[in-house]
Amino acid sequence: MVTILIVILLVLALGGGFWRRAQKHQEVLREARQAAKKLTAQQQEATRQAVQEYQQKSHQETEQYRMTISQELDDDQRDNQRKGAWIEQRMKLLEQKRNALANRANLLSQKRHELQDRKNTVKETLKQADQLITERWQTLQNVADLPEAQVRDVVLQATKEDAEQSQEEFVNNAATELESSKEREAEDLIALAMEHSNVVSVQYENHRGLVADNQEYLGKIIGNSGQNVRAIEALTGVDVIIDDQTKEVIINGYDPVRRATAMEVIKSIKGEKRVLPDTIERLVNQANRTIDERIRHYGENAVRELKLKHVAPDLIKIIGRMHYRTSYGQNILEHSIETAKLAGIFATELGENAALARRAGLLHDIGKSIDRDIEATHVELGVELTTKFRENPVVINTIASHHGDVESKYVIADLVEAADAISGARQGARSESAADYLQRIKSLEGIANDQPEVQESYAIQAGRELRVIVLPKETNDRSIKNVATNVKDRIEDEVTYPGQVKVTVVRKLEIVEYAEKKQA
Repeated sequence: MVTILIVILLVLALGGGFWRRAQKHQEVLREARQAAKKLTAQQQEATRQAVQEYQQKSHQETEQYRMTISQELDDDQRDNQRKGAWIEQRMKLLEQKRNALANRANLLSQKRHELQDRKNTVKETLKQADQLITERWQTLQNVADLPEAQVRDVVLQATKEDAEQSQEEFVNNAATELESSKEREAEDLIALAMEHSNVVSVQYENHRGLVADNQEYLGKIIGNSGQNVRAIEALTGVDVIIDDQTKEVIINGYDPVRRATAMEVIKSIKGEKRVLPDTIERLVNQANRTIDERIRHYGENAVRELKLKHVAPDLIKIIGRMHYRTSYGQNILEHSIETAKLAGIFATELGENAALARRAGLLHDIGKSIDRDIEATHVELGVELTTKFRENPVVINTIASHHGDVESKYVIADLVEAADAISGARQGARSESAADYLQRIKSLEGIANDQPEVQESYAIQAGRELRVIVLPKETNDRSIKNVATNVKDRIEDEVTYPGQVKVTVVRKLEIVEYAEKKQA
């Protein structure tokens, strides 16, 4: 019985243990299911957030791309509009030139007809002269019983006197007509030359300074304790001034080619990751090669544009250097090309050698390419250069005489001098600094005010005209001419100015009296 009871107790104990273990396994299984469910929920939430962030990012990128495309389309549209406007303007200009050429052709055709009519008139006149000689011959033979040889001498003498009288009348009429029409013909010729010379007004690249985009770029230019700036100054021969507040970099130097080289180096620094003095030396060598190529390119383009032949290669390079030289803000190379075109048109109209005139016009200021390196005037340097390269004597005389230093020996020299004056004096061709402008205005007015008869003076039209008001009681209508002449002579001797200065002297005497009714 006891044994049975022990067995039953063991069975019950084993059953209770199995039950408790089963309960524990159920609890562990339940906790595992809850943890798995929680982990699944977390993963779903993380996935949902990731999808939402990706969708938001995709939407932003799509919107940004759409805005970029829209901006590019707007830029292209504006660019096309500008190009369309430029093309339309160019078409109008070409239409005007075509009309001008048509008018010129009509004028030439009309002149051709007039010449033909004059030719026919001359033939008719000669025929009438022959008939008149014959009639005189017969009359003399009928009236006078003279030998044939004496009759011939009488007829020839009478005919010679008539011819001399007709010639004198023709020369006088031609001189009178030429005197009355020479100014109009000159104006028409200048207008025609300006119309066909394709003169352009553009802003040329600045080799004196730039503004850095950011502080990093400015730091690359300066370098560690300014070592990069010092390297640039030592290798290019210029002075570099930097304003940290405005981020402006200014290049000072007398040689324009050196300034252009330094500017090329400073622009190239922006693309370098790390800039050291060795880097500056490499960039300077690269900039020297670039500037040399540009100089050669500018010279070749000028020679090709003017259709000149047999120009020495070294002279072409000197011509290209004129691109980096300015006078009163006017690019010397463009001024020389413009002068050459005007001189060529003048020569064509007057029956001179147009190619030689263009050559002389291009080279008339060639001395300015090297006047920074040698102590001499650009006229002397130009004569020396062209003599060295065995240029035509007409070209050499043109260079020597275009500022009146020597007398011009050829018509082409006078034409180039006129073209040079037109190119420098035309509106928009040249400019000057405010200080130079004010100094010139002050000088003009000071010269006029130095005259004892002058009451006051005003420089107007940007200094191209000087109005001088004299004291009416100390001058008369004859003496004011001397005042104008004296002022003009002093301006020519003491003031540097482009074009012409018109001196106008004004004398006004005003007397006022008032009549009042007398009291009775």
